[in-house]
Amino acid sequence: RDGRQHGWWYSYRDVLPGRYEFFIGLEEETASIRTFEQAVVPGLLQTEDYARALVRGGPLELDPDEVERLVEVRVTRQQVFSKPDRPQLWVILDEGAIRRIVGGPTVMRAQFQHLMAMTEQGKTTIQVVPYSVGAHPGTAGSFTILGFAEPGEIDVVYIETVGGSVSVDKAEEVRHYATAFDHLRAVALSPGDTRVMLLAVSEELT
Repeated sequence: RDGRQHGWWYSYRDVLPGRYEFFIGLEEETASIRTFEQAVVPGLLQTEDYARALVRGGPLELDPDEVERLVEVRVTRQQVFSKPDRPQLWVILDEGAIRRIVGGPTVMRAQFQHLMAMTEQGKTTIQVVPYSVGAHPGTAGSFTILGFAEPGEIDVVYIETVGGSVSVDKAEEVRHYATAFDHLRAVALSPGDTRVMLLAVSEELT
C-alpha cells in the first residue's frame, strides 16, 4: 500500500512507466533486495556516468533532458541505502555484466571502484557467476526479489523487458525465483573471490 503513495519519484512520472513508479515505491519500503543481473550492473549500484551511458544506449529514443531525468531517478533511488533501516542488498552478477564495457574504460574503472566500495558496507553482498560455471538458473534472464518485514507481506519479483516491466506476487511463482536465486548463490564466486575478479577486470582496462 505504501508503494502506491506519492513519493519523490512522482515528479518524474512524465518519463517513468507506471509499473516502474510502483516498483520504486516498493523499493523504498523493502527490507531486502535480492537481484540477479545478466548483462549490466543493476541500477542501485550504478555510477551516474555508467547509468547515463546505459540510458543513452537503451531501447528508447530519448532527448537529452529525458536522459538526464532518468539518470536522476536512478541515482536518487540509491538514497535508500542512507536510511537507518536500509534494506539488505544481495546482488549476483553474471560475468558478462562486468565484462561489458559501458561508457568506455574510464567509466568502467569508476564503476568497479564503486562496486568494491559497496562491498565494504554492511548489509551488502555482491557475487559474480563466472563464465566457467556454464549453464545456470540465471540464463533465463535478470530479476529482482523485494522482501518485506511486515507479517503477511508477500515478496514481489520485478522483471524488466524491452516492452515494459512485469511484477510477480503469487507466492508459488515467487518461490521459483527465490529457488533460482539460491542456486545462483551456490555457483557464484564467494564475495572475497568476487572482489579479486572485479579488481583484475578493472586492471585489464588500464
